[in-house]
Amino acid sequence: MKKICVEEHWGSPDMEEIRTQWRARTGFPVSMDPKALPLIPPRLRDFEQTRLPLMDESGITMQVLSTSSPGVQGLADAAGAIAVARKINDDQAGIIRKYPGRFAGLAAMPTQDPKAAADELERAVTQLGFKGAMILGHTNGEYLDHEKFWIIWERAEALGVPIYLHPAEPLVDQIKIYDGRPEFMGPAWSWGVETGTHALRIIGAGVFDAFPKTTLILGHMGEMLPYMTVRIDEGYEMTFHKKKLNKLPSDYIRENIMITTSGKYSAGALLCALRELGANHILFAGDYPWVTPKEAVELIERVPMSETEKEMIYHGNAERLFKL
Repeated sequence: MKKICVEEHWGSPDMEEIRTQWRARTGFPVSMDPKALPLIPPRLRDFEQTRLPLMDESGITMQVLSTSSPGVQGLADAAGAIAVARKINDDQAGIIRKYPGRFAGLAAMPTQDPKAAADELERAVTQLGFKGAMILGHTNGEYLDHEKFWIIWERAEALGVPIYLHPAEPLVDQIKIYDGRPEFMGPAWSWGVETGTHALRIIGAGVFDAFPKTTLILGHMGEMLPYMTVRIDEGYEMTFHKKKLNKLPSDYIRENIMITTSGKYSAGALLCALRELGANHILFAGDYPWVTPKEAVELIERVPMSETEKEMIYHGNAERLFKL
């Protein structure tokens, strides 16, 4: 069965410099122990020695590539972000051309300048053949619900491509709750809370009322949202509203959001997502190189589902969404 992975990272040399600058500027603590992840840096950069053989071993037809954290969002100034995003996208396009049929791409976005980000998205889609964009969290503390960013949603809808919202570190002034418990910073908890909340902000601002054909992708089995739909709706009805939506939050989660299986998750979590969202809103992903293709496939194979559902998750939904 054809298999298309949609959250698979590569190590642009520019990312190392961005990460260094971001840590120096923000003073944010390191949330992952490098000693626990010795294979990650070389696998991010390599394609021929490890990535492609592992893909072939597990029957992965294609990976949809994107850069790693903190992404272009880690830069402070707009001019630098615009130049670096363009370079990263051109480099990624070169990788895709070098290995025909094995890779597609999501664009890096210089969200420090929303108009420039929208223009770069259009260039990446129309000239480089990319299938959408990946944005790695907030930009200098600003989230994508702000109306200054709506030009990005407008352009994505016009181009018919999705925006993938990837986890990022919260703002430094929001990490007090993790004092003394650094093990829950990063992948264990804070990334999911940060990204799920970011998605709720986008819903609450009315982005999907304004741009109803827009698709937001959330990785890591939906960043907790599929398992909280009833509580989110119940609480939304009880509280004050800055902007009254046309629908309940869960309606947008089911209609405008697609989730991916990226990461190491239980069969029970995927079963819950299948029942809450349906197979037509779930995309196959591994989160390479943090998760190997073999581990990503094993998750799907552990879950009881029909062959039709499996076809949709493994490749059908990606082909439809990304026009592959």
